[in-house]
Amino acid sequence: MTQEFRYKRFDKGHIIPESFLEEFRTKAPSTRRYLLNSLTLFACISPEQQHQALNDLIQSELVSLAKKTQNYLHDRIHTVLKHFGIDETGESKKLVEYYYRYYLLTGTIPENLTTEYLNHLLNFIIGIEVLKIIFMMSFIEQQRFFEIQGRYAIQVMIFYRYIKPIRDKLMLEKLLYRDVTGSFYYTKVSLSEDKILDYIFEVFQLEKIESLGELAKDLQFDREYIYKPPHADERDVPVF
Repeated sequence: MTQEFRYKRFDKGHIIPESFLEEFRTKAPSTRRYLLNSLTLFACISPEQQHQALNDLIQSELVSLAKKTQNYLHDRIHTVLKHFGIDETGESKKLVEYYYRYYLLTGTIPENLTTEYLNHLLNFIIGIEVLKIIFMMSFIEQQRFFEIQGRYAIQVMIFYRYIKPIRDKLMLEKLLYRDVTGSFYYTKVSLSEDKILDYIFEVFQLEKIESLGELAKDLQFDREYIYKPPHADERDVPVF
């Protein structure tokens, strides 16, 4: 856990000494004493044991949250992503993974599952799934995807906010090389899901991921047109 992440968690949870003590005093006596006893025991173990205990508690809580919200999230995720040919994201195991990723980015576990929190999480999950699809497209398939969005403003936003950063990342990682014949434009990269997720979180901030997730339900996605063979359409003029 990095120093920056620790500070981020403090900022997100407003855990600075004075504010923490003020909130602590508002808790019920039994809650205060339970917390004090738990912190005392926690302080008595080694840093390695503290790290393991905290990680186990976090994982346990996230598993519990995923189980409680599986039906709610699965139905809403499926409604949006079936249009993109994805129907497995709502599985309990995957939801736990996304809860954990979301926790790492936000630094907090919600005390209460509110509709607002679940909507943010929903957009986060959908946004990642759409980004995974774009990462696996060839450049010409990416082009076809943003060109069928209709409104010019949406096309520009999809290209410059999402597709161009993905292309730049693939080039930076030397997974694709520009060549005079332009063959790189029609080449698909081969990446594991874990590597794609690593790239997504290196390239995109949480806000952009959620924004794409919110937009996804209104995006056009014509699989037959997007994934047709190279040079099969005279409209395929590469856009760099």
